[in-house]
Amino acid sequence: MRSERLLHSEDYRTTIAKRCRSDDQLFTVYAAKRPTGGARLGITVSRRVSTKAVRRNRLKRRVRESFRYHKQPLAGLDLVVIARQEANETGCLQVDRSLFGHWIRVKEKCGK
Repeated sequence: MRSERLLHSEDYRTTIAKRCRSDDQLFTVYAAKRPTGGARLGITVSRRVSTKAVRRNRLKRRVRESFRYHKQPLAGLDLVVIARQEANETGCLQVDRSLFGHWIRVKEKCGK
């Protein structure tokens, strides 16, 4: 849904500026607490990750799907997921495990 997405560059900037993040080989996830409402997601997959738009879009779909399954405990957070090049070269299971770990870490570190 549109209300579950970060739509403006200002939203991305403020979320990244809060500096609450989780890193691994596949993704960097930034989070910022928001006063009301559910979780919102922003995704960045640059051409450095893959020159093929099909692969970048597939990766974005995986991130959105993982967020959809785990968004309930993330309520009250704005999230920005930045994909790294290794994310394009790994399988779906590793991507899902990585994102699940990020959701847990971000909730513990930034959701207080």
